[in-house]
Amino acid sequence: MPRMIVLLAVMLFAVSGCASFNDAMTPSLSVQQDQFDGSLIITQPPVSAASGLSEGWHSLVFQWSNKFPSVVFLEVGVSGITNIMGVTFNVDGQIIENIKDASALTKYGDWSTRRLVMPISDFLKVAQGNDVKMKVMQIDTYSVSSFGFSNSDAIVNKKFGPFIQKLKEQSALPKTTS
Repeated sequence: MPRMIVLLAVMLFAVSGCASFNDAMTPSLSVQQDQFDGSLIITQPPVSAASGLSEGWHSLVFQWSNKFPSVVFLEVGVSGITNIMGVTFNVDGQIIENIKDASALTKYGDWSTRRLVMPISDFLKVAQGNDVKMKVMQIDTYSVSSFGFSNSDAIVNKKFGPFIQKLKEQSALPKTTS
């Protein structure tokens, strides 16, 4: 009987530990008010934007603010120290390239990240795509990761829905989107 209790305790610890680990690895969005100007900011912290280990190890952050209601800010990450020059998306065969720099330089650490900005209408296409390829361009090379409904293993897929729901609550979506 004592072995059974110990085994049960270990199993409960393992299950609760896994849940905490998964939460830490795939954080949920946050809604906060900017302390400087009071604007509302909705942020999805970094999550994996790759559907497999054979792809580029990319992370993706998306953020919206009512201060800039027609755009979504992205923070694209690549494992290691490298200069990120930009990002392009291929959404179901449609190339989306009108993604502008929002920061002058790449931030370095274990992950190199670059802040970019795109129209909210294009972000919705990316978020709702069936087959999305994200091409992260560096100085003399690039890497590609994939997500979307047909690439269901990508963690980022699970984060678009709650983010879009918060945008709907703020009446931030273009009128043509239901």
